[in-house]
Amino acid sequence: MGTGYVRNDTANNIANGNVINADDLDGEFNAVEAAFNSSSGHTHDGTTSEGAPIEVIGPSQDIVATASLLRPKTNNTVDLGTTSLKYKDLHMAGTAAIATNATVGGTLGVTGATTLSNTLAVTGNQTNTGNLTVNGNTTLGNAASNTVTVTADVASNLIPSADDTYDLGASGSEWKDAYIDGTAYIDTGSIDTANVGTLAVSGNGTITGDLTVNGSITGSGSIVATTADALTTARTITIAGVTSGAANFDGSANITITTSGLTLGGTAVTSTGAELNILDGVTATTAELNLLDGVTASTTEINYIDGVTSAIQTQLDAKVDETHTGDVDITGELVVQSYNETYQSVSSSSGTTTINCETGNVFASTLSENTTFTFTNPPASGTAYGFSLKIVQDASASGYTLTWPTTIDWPDQTIPTLTSTANAIDQFVFYTHDGGSNWYGFTSGKNLG
Repeated sequence: MGTGYVRNDTANNIANGNVINADDLDGEFNAVEAAFNSSSGHTHDGTTSEGAPIEVIGPSQDIVATASLLRPKTNNTVDLGTTSLKYKDLHMAGTAAIATNATVGGTLGVTGATTLSNTLAVTGNQTNTGNLTVNGNTTLGNAASNTVTVTADVASNLIPSADDTYDLGASGSEWKDAYIDGTAYIDTGSIDTANVGTLAVSGNGTITGDLTVNGSITGSGSIVATTADALTTARTITIAGVTSGAANFDGSANITITTSGLTLGGTAVTSTGAELNILDGVTATTAELNLLDGVTASTTEINYIDGVTSAIQTQLDAKVDETHTGDVDITGELVVQSYNETYQSVSSSSGTTTINCETGNVFASTLSENTTFTFTNPPASGTAYGFSLKIVQDASASGYTLTWPTTIDWPDQTIPTLTSTANAIDQFVFYTHDGGSNWYGFTSGKNLG
């Protein structure tokens, strides 16, 4: 307990008309000093000689303290701490009622129930380790770039708030697989690919794409095809009620297949009905016809025979002069009287010039800027390929330079220098035999005129 102030001059020496000794004043001042000493002074705890409790503090008595309450004198005028000078810990056994905003810079730990009567705004991450119950409306995200990740199982129905209003997925943002044990009630379905165990359609069904059936098709009514789509696997088509005659698609006794709609083994049959009727007079035996079973020629190859009207050699001679597109592999020697090579003129684009080895063997380029050459599409390793390249400077003698591929090996390991005069022509040849991993380059002519 502190020391309260007690009057030291009990003899009343300090009074008007009396002689005041120094001891009297010293004693009185010592008593005052003892009462307000920083460590042993009186405590204002309300006990005798300790002074009354201090219930109001501040320059304008802004803070009021009672036995059960610490409050400001005027509502919404006094702060508790500042942005730079904060209290450390806040321990409360009762309710914290915050009229406006609350900002928590660290971790907010709540062990009991929390009731928020207004909006809760969380700008950082939020982790709930217990159960989360939301009784009002819930909005997740405010932009299409936000995502929602659900790792728990859903233990309730997912029911939209309005019928025929909201979509599940969208064009370009589709769900992948849907696993449904029960029944799917879909008013209108647009399915790219469907693998259905049992399909029961009580109304009309329209299929605009391909229909692939691995089992039998059983129909109690008519089957109407607005476009001629093929069955990808041969299966029996059974129409209930048809016991004799031909099973038909159009109600008549015949099945009509147009020449443009018949496909065998993935190849369209181009023969006309008249051409197919030629088989009607064929007298070959079954064994003779079965010889065709081992023929590996394509439909196009067999159709060559269709135009043979004289000796086969005459037809083959006529074919020799035709232009052939594609690669030709010859295992023996090729002896020709003369042959031609394809010439290609190439130019630079954004400082790059490309030599496509698939397009020719003789190339020329008139420089319009400094450019980097690239060689593309050489044959695979083990096949040799070569080409020539003519470089022409522009008419203004700009002296354009070029950068060669680093895979070129030059004689004496020296890259040749271009002629820089107007319209100067330099000629080079290149070849490779390892798929372009290494090119061998040679200057075949400089400053040609």
